[in-house]
Amino acid sequence: MRKSLLVLLLGLAVAGCGDNGSSNGKTSSSAAPTSGQDPAPVTATEADDGQERRVAVGQTLVVTLPANPSTGYMWQIAGLDTNLLQAQGDPGFKPDPNVPVAPGSGGGSVWTFVGKAPGITTLSMDYLRPWEQGIEPAQKFSLTIKVE
Repeated sequence: MRKSLLVLLLGLAVAGCGDNGSSNGKTSSSAAPTSGQDPAPVTATEADDGQERRVAVGQTLVVTLPANPSTGYMWQIAGLDTNLLQAQGDPGFKPDPNVPVAPGSGGGSVWTFVGKAPGITTLSMDYLRPWEQGIEPAQKFSLTIKVE
């Protein structure tokens, strides 16, 4: 039992060590992209709460928010115009690189969105336990998105 748990944790640690090729998450380019190349993803974190991001139609927005699934809390979309910006698949989880990988340790909930049509929408997210009805979320996050 312990050996299989150790193998599982080691596998999670290796999976969390992937590199997306981005050194700082900022998008800037002095040269025009070559044809067929997708624009770099736009990123946002908890520190960007209440701010604005610009996304081109077809461009990806990656939102990473602190989360600990072992507590039962999870991020859910509370508001979004899906005609302008659409979630891509289920959110992922990225372990905190500053904390040893162990059951119950936290990390980040990683959400991927793509711009669908020009316009302005507000992405609102709540951190809550889905089965608890009538209780305010433990945390809220919002971002104004301009799809161009």
